Amino acid sequence: MSDDAKRRAGRWIVGVLMLIVVAVAVTALRHILSNTSRDEIDAAIRRIGSGRLLSLAITALSYFVLTGYDMIAQRIIGRRARYPTTALAAFTSYIFSHNFGFAVLTGGTARWRVYRHAGFTLGEVAQIMIIAGVTFWCGVFLLLGIGLILRPGALTIGALEISPAARVMTGALVLGGIAVTLAVLHRAAGRSLKLFGWTLVLPTVRLALLQFALAALDIALATAALFVLVPGLSLSAFPELLLGYVVAFVSGLLAHAPGGVGVFETVMLVALPRIDRATLFAALLVYRVVYYLIPLAVGLVLFLLHEIGWLRPATTPAGYDPAPAQLETLPN
Repeated sequence: MSDDAKRRAGRWIVGVLMLIVVAVAVTALRHILSNTSRDEIDAAIRRIGSGRLLSLAITALSYFVLTGYDMIAQRIIGRRARYPTTALAAFTSYIFSHNFGFAVLTGGTARWRVYRHAGFTLGEVAQIMIIAGVTFWCGVFLLLGIGLILRPGALTIGALEISPAARVMTGALVLGGIAVTLAVLHRAAGRSLKLFGWTLVLPTVRLALLQFALAALDIALATAALFVLVPGLSLSAFPELLLGYVVAFVSGLLAHAPGGVGVFETVMLVALPRIDRATLFAALLVYRVVYYLIPLAVGLVLFLLHEIGWLRPATTPAGYDPAPAQLETLPN
């Protein structure tokens, strides 16, 4: 079998597995909501009220923070694009990967289409993608570590019982791993690391700390956009919602389901049993519109304007090759 045939077969297999995951998640979701009527959900949606506008504002701030991922990545690799170019590349990349899944193909294509007009090479775009991905996981591990230590009883995964002591120990191990990573960077900052055939420059400790802080802020804002959609939820419940959000978002990401659809909602409902199911599910439905679909519509318009030349840099960099590149070569 040729390499092209293997790649096509691999895509088909991944696509079928993704559909199976979504089907299982939707089936589980229907089972979880079996005792919840549509009237209850409709009433819960009406109770949200002005929370929609506040959620939309927080969403806009969250996506603004997301552009910082690419700014940090550019600084690490020693390149810099104008902020409008960086913002467009980052925003469209995250919008497409959030809604369609397969971040390397969808988000990677958006980044490459924007950055290549600013003179970036395919290798540099690949490095930006890797560093941005690492930045996200920095925030995930930091929040999980802190959350498991400070609120060991906050996270529940269905019938899975993990003692508070085990959760605290897990959190301590996660934070210990972060400390070790920072110590290694202190000695190896600026050096290059070979990863899947690509050269990746290691950040300084200062930039690494900025990655952790920025990603944690982004995730907290994304959670806050959901928090304000749950009527009557006290501020003391935010840490519990934050931990549930992190687990649910990562689950959807790993499942490669488009937008984590079905997977995200199922894990949220299972991880947060103390919140009324109709109320939480109603908030999740509105959240999907506010955080995913509205930004997607905006991102598609901006990307189209870029593709027809209205949002491109005024000049074409010397040595720029307009031939399209194959993003399948980018590492996962």
